Amino acid sequence: MAPDGAPTTPSPAPPDVVRTGFVRGRERPRAVEWFGFRSFWGHIWRGAAIAVLTDQIDSRDWMRADSPAELTRRIATELGGDPDAPSLTESLGSDLWLDFIADTGDDATVSRAVGRLLFTTYDVEDPEDPGARLLLPRGHMLVFGGDTAYPVATDLEIAQRVVRPFNRVLDGSPEGPPRALLGVAGNHDWFGGLDGFGRLFHERRGHVAREETGGEIQPARGNLEHFVQWVEALTVGDRVHKRRVLRIEGYTPMQRASYWALHFAPSLDGWGVDRQLSHVDFQQRLFFRDAPKDRGLFLFLPEPVYAFFEPHQAGQEMIQALGVSVGRDGLFVLTGDLHHYSRLDLDPGMQVIAGGGGAFLHPARIARRSQLRNVAAEFPGPVASRALAHRIPLAVLTGRAGLGVHITFLLTYLAAFGLDRAAPVPLYGPPLAFAVAAAMAFGTAGYRPGRRRETAALCLGTATLVAAIPFVVRLLASPLERLTDLAEMGIDGLLFGLSVLGAVITAGVFLMLVVTRGLAHGPFGALSHPGYKHFVRLRFRRDGTAVDGWVLGQVDPLRPGEPVVLVDRFTWKNPRPSVEGQGAAC
Repeated sequence: MAPDGAPTTPSPAPPDVVRTGFVRGRERPRAVEWFGFRSFWGHIWRGAAIAVLTDQIDSRDWMRADSPAELTRRIATELGGDPDAPSLTESLGSDLWLDFIADTGDDATVSRAVGRLLFTTYDVEDPEDPGARLLLPRGHMLVFGGDTAYPVATDLEIAQRVVRPFNRVLDGSPEGPPRALLGVAGNHDWFGGLDGFGRLFHERRGHVAREETGGEIQPARGNLEHFVQWVEALTVGDRVHKRRVLRIEGYTPMQRASYWALHFAPSLDGWGVDRQLSHVDFQQRLFFRDAPKDRGLFLFLPEPVYAFFEPHQAGQEMIQALGVSVGRDGLFVLTGDLHHYSRLDLDPGMQVIAGGGGAFLHPARIARRSQLRNVAAEFPGPVASRALAHRIPLAVLTGRAGLGVHITFLLTYLAAFGLDRAAPVPLYGPPLAFAVAAAMAFGTAGYRPGRRRETAALCLGTATLVAAIPFVVRLLASPLERLTDLAEMGIDGLLFGLSVLGAVITAGVFLMLVVTRGLAHGPFGALSHPGYKHFVRLRFRRDGTAVDGWVLGQVDPLRPGEPVVLVDRFTWKNPRPSVEGQGAAC
């Protein structure tokens, strides 16, 4: 695949089968280890952001969002259309093509593979004329659906994990027509106070020299240097060098706020919503309250309304704050946040989750019920997800998920039991080990309504086992003690190490059960899985009556020769088409 080169014909969607041997990236920065200590600093950023970047001190207070008409006019001007036309399709005099990608910026090698997917033209069967072919060109617009980089979307992380890999794909490609760039702010963007987000997506006034972008972005040489650079980003003053802007070659950022609205087509609007770190704030509610409600609505949300086929609190609250309903108003909701693909038909509405832009994989829902009848498409499906979930214990044990679990249990057992088996166990020892394991378990599994007893039983059972493991190991070693002096042979340390490994394995099995039982899905991040990447290419029909979507992806994006597959194809009908639009279609 080459950017805008010869069209690629995607293969049919693959079946939901078990697949092994996925290729992993070797280029720095590599995938975030979510159970390692590097991700721990991301949690610190999250806590600081929640404490500071709220309605009391809003880092968006300087923003002034354009009216839908004004943003439409500026994008039309950038795309070379008629700036006085009421919508983008009318401005262009043709269909509008838009690319959507979300949850980008993790492993740099995977990001480059996603860039090759994104910047390619595709040749598919025309859904309106069976037997005929249709070219899917690179979009007039590119929309990022949130969580631009991990673990925190600072300018450094976005530069190294998104901009540099994407620009390496674009380098040397023929200069094409102008294209517009928009973004939706996710929680990882907010952890960095929208600083990196603004440098990539905020409208630039005047020409930006290449040197102002920081020139060629060099990857960090190792974790230590990367950590030092990260800490520098926390300091304040002119000693810290930051790129004034982050630029993806060929794309022009258009927005003046972290939220926006525009007119895509006759009687069809698009809203990009910012949940901030907790809710849709008052200023934003006022902005969308004034937007017209008698038109079809295409929503770009940072979190889904339904997650794993159940109502998702954050998404439900966003919809309520906006005063709209997926079912009643027939909305199309396009979102990321969950790192997989799924489409729900909510007749007449539709929700598409497409979080396959580069971050670690989330599974499909594994534990299912019969009422899940509106599931139209998934990537991966439950069979592949279950098979991958069974690999979590090994991934935790071998340190692929990071060494945070190993070191936590090592320090806990050292404090609770000590290395000397001959010494009595302190009274606080078992309760300490139990408390640490229980805190980790409940913090991972959470408390889901209707599943609290099952969650409590699993968490407390795991904590009890962790507290008992050193006693079990000592009991099993007691026959050897009658044969030799274990202390002289240095076996006490070995038994201590076996206890720690036993606790780590127990933690891995616990994470696997949490996922397969459907109690939580975040623990799937222990795999740092590079597969099942994808993006969405949309066609807004010129008359505004419908939007067609194609989802292009790769099961194993780093494997040489891996085919591009057509993950899904759909059409959403605008429930409120204009009379003029219907006439134009005839």
